[in-house]
Amino acid sequence: MLDAIAKRCSVRSYLDRPVPEADLQQILEAALSAPTANNVRPWHIVVVTDADKRERLSQVSQWGYFCAESPVVLCFCGDTDLQPVAWIEDCSAALENALIQAAALGLGTCWVGVRGEDPADPERQALVRDLLGIPEHIRVLALVSLGYAAGETQSKPAGPMHAIHRETW
Repeated sequence: MLDAIAKRCSVRSYLDRPVPEADLQQILEAALSAPTANNVRPWHIVVVTDADKRERLSQVSQWGYFCAESPVVLCFCGDTDLQPVAWIEDCSAALENALIQAAALGLGTCWVGVRGEDPADPERQALVRDLLGIPEHIRVLALVSLGYAAGETQSKPAGPMHAIHRETW
């Protein structure tokens, strides 16, 4: 597991090569195995392979331009009717599991935030919701580009240990 975590890095350039369905299924299964508050499991994942939709998703955020060239975009969403308080944490755990499983399979990913405190958040939510037919009570957390990295990837070492505190600050 630590090897997969260490290999995970943000990939912003992809080969024009499809992701095998078996690999995609493993990634989705990993996501759906994430911990969740009170076992509510509020997550929903929209798998997008259509080139036109990926192109439009790439325009949702200035940071997601590479979604157009990744063969798959995963849209992580949360049902706020089921989990109004912890949907963000639950969906983030599912998303991180997907990122780690993708790295273990030799695939590249990049997390593109859609939900946030940015004033453009409602506009981004509406764009993704309209494009993918997402119901109104479902919130969009993030997009994840997925595919084979074009070129070498560079993982980053773990953060500095001075961020760890024991017993008190």
